[in-house]
This record gives sequence, structure tokens and C-alpha cells, in this order.
Amino acid sequence: MNDAIRALQKQMALISQSTAAYNNVFADLAKSTSAIASLQDTLAKQLEGDRALFEKTSAILSQARLISEVTSNFRDLSRANARLTSLVSAASVTDSALSKVFADHNALRSSIAAIASQSSVTSLLSSLDTTRLLHTSLSSQYRLLHLESASFGSRIEASKLFANDLTSTFSKFTRSYRDLVECIPAIPETHIPFVAKYSPIEYSLEVDVLEQISVDDEEDEKQSIGLPTIDDELAIFDDKLLNFINGARQSLASENPDKARHVTTSIRELFTHILHGLAPDDEIRAWSKDDDHYHDNRPTRRARLLYICRKFFCDSLTEFVENDVQAALTLAGSLNAGTHVVQSKLTERQLEAIVYRMESLALFLLKVSKGD
Repeated sequence: MNDAIRALQKQMALISQSTAAYNNVFADLAKSTSAIASLQDTLAKQLEGDRALFEKTSAILSQARLISEVTSNFRDLSRANARLTSLVSAASVTDSALSKVFADHNALRSSIAAIASQSSVTSLLSSLDTTRLLHTSLSSQYRLLHLESASFGSRIEASKLFANDLTSTFSKFTRSYRDLVECIPAIPETHIPFVAKYSPIEYSLEVDVLEQISVDDEEDEKQSIGLPTIDDELAIFDDKLLNFINGARQSLASENPDKARHVTTSIRELFTHILHGLAPDDEIRAWSKDDDHYHDNRPTRRARLLYICRKFFCDSLTEFVENDVQAALTLAGSLNAGTHVVQSKLTERQLEAIVYRMESLALFLLKVSKGD
């Protein structure tokens, strides 16, 4: 293994330790809020160590990008992570928009709301948020090394055409992730938390699904990313859509030998209803007269996604969303229309990854539409 790759592996372990350290602090706070005073020095040292850690990681990523043996996807992701590392390490963590990255699903925030105004708590939460953000993206980088040494879809005996489609859509998705991260400084500050939080998660979940269908099972369990549930968002948007996601989950838990088809059909239907619900035909026609946005007098999928993203005024985000959708649907769509032979190769763990991937995508679109 190249020295730069080995160094990246070491940095990943150190960032994992940093995340664990913050989780330990959270555990102490959950037991007693009086622990804050005694943790001031620990927190200050942790912050200082994180900045040094991120700076070194950025240098390693720059070096790894020059290795001739690595793939174009690895280089693109290295650029994205080097940029993200630089942004996080250079930020004034307590004041930066990045400090709000995980605010809407950090359970401890509500439990310590009474003392959240204390600067030490604010700093602690912000530090954990940005460390987790970077860890998610860097984890994808390290996993990519293993993933791209395999043939995409090999574990489900994917056809050559299917494997090529997976490879192509993933490469486009990686480039769009790189471009989105690099343009974060140009995004209005109010949108930075959304972009910085969800884009690494979406990318990580795509890597996870591709791993599940391409790489032999590993002993290590995947870390939970901690997404909020989609159920509450669906209940607000259209509670009838809960039938689709519950149908997918019930099929997943069943012993039905044809459950792969039932699962993929349900999640495809869920996505279609969300897409058309967020961007109805009449609203698209009132929004755009561009002929390129229509096919057979119906709005194209791209037009609907452009409409959903319209509040952000960010071309890189729109491109990322398009490629995110395409990458996810390439897998789910092919399995839905594929042969029973292919579908029978899917294990329960692989199906779980696909369902979670599509749940995340649906949640992402719901959030984008609100301009959260």
C-alpha cells in the first residue's frame, strides 16, 4: 500500500478517535450538566487537536491525489475532502454556518436546551458536528479504495451493461460532489448547513449500496450516519405516501421469495410520487416555457428537479441533486425491471441498504424543496 494511502488510513483512525471523544463528553453531559465546568480544558485541547488533525489530513489528501495508481473518482473525492478539510479547519467553529450542520437531528440538543446558551456547550456541539461531517466524507474516501478494486455489481452477478451504467453514474455523482463542495464558499451562508450536511451523507450512502453489491462482506459494522426519519416529513407532505415506505419495510421483513421485486417497486413508487408532488405539471408550466423542460408535452425529470432546487440559486447543487437521483435510480430502476435471477441474488442486508438509500434521497428532496 502506498505511503500516502497508509497515512490516510491513519488519519481516519485519528478522526474516529476524535468523534469518540466528543461522544464521551456527550455521555458525561447527559448524566450531569454540572460536568461542563470540568470539561472546559478538555474541550479546548480537543479543538486545538482537531485543527491540527484537519490540516495534516488536507496535506495527505493532496499527496494521495498525485498517485498514478488511484482512480479518477479517488482524485475527485480527494479534491472535495481537501477543500472540506480546509474549510472546517479554517472556520471559526462557533460562528461558522458549518456549526449548524447536524442541528436538526442531534438528540442531545433538546435534552440540554436549558444550558445551550453557554459558550462551552455551543462550542462542543459545533465541534462534534463539523468533525462528524468531515469523518463521513473522509470515510467515503477510504472505502472508495476497496470499492474500486472490485467490479461494480459483481456480488449480484450484474450484467456488463448494468455494471457500466453503475460505473458511469457513480463517476458523474463523484464529480458533482467535488464541484458542490468546492463552491461552498460561494453559497449563501443560510444554505451552507444544508449543503454541508446532506451532500456527504448522500454520497456516503451511495458508496454503501455499491459496496453491498460489489465487495465481499467485511467484518466491521458500518457506523450509523444518524439521519432523521423520513416518516415525519412524509406525514406532513402527504401521509398516504407512508403506505409505500411501510410496504417496502414490510416486504423487507417478510419471507416472501419475491420480496426484492416488492421492495424495489415500493421505493420507486414512493420516489415518483414525491417528485411529482413537489413539482406538479401545472406549477412547472407556470414556472418555465423552455422547450427543453418538456417531452411529449410533459415536464422532464430534470425540469422537476430544477424546479425543486429553485430556491437555492446554486447550479452546483442542482447538478449534484440530478446526479444523486440518477445514481440511486440506476440501481433501483434496473433491479425493478431486471430478471428474477438478478433479484434473487440480493441479500437482506443489500436490500436494507437500497431502502435506506432511497429513504435518504426522498428526505433530501423534501428538504431541498423547502430550502432548508
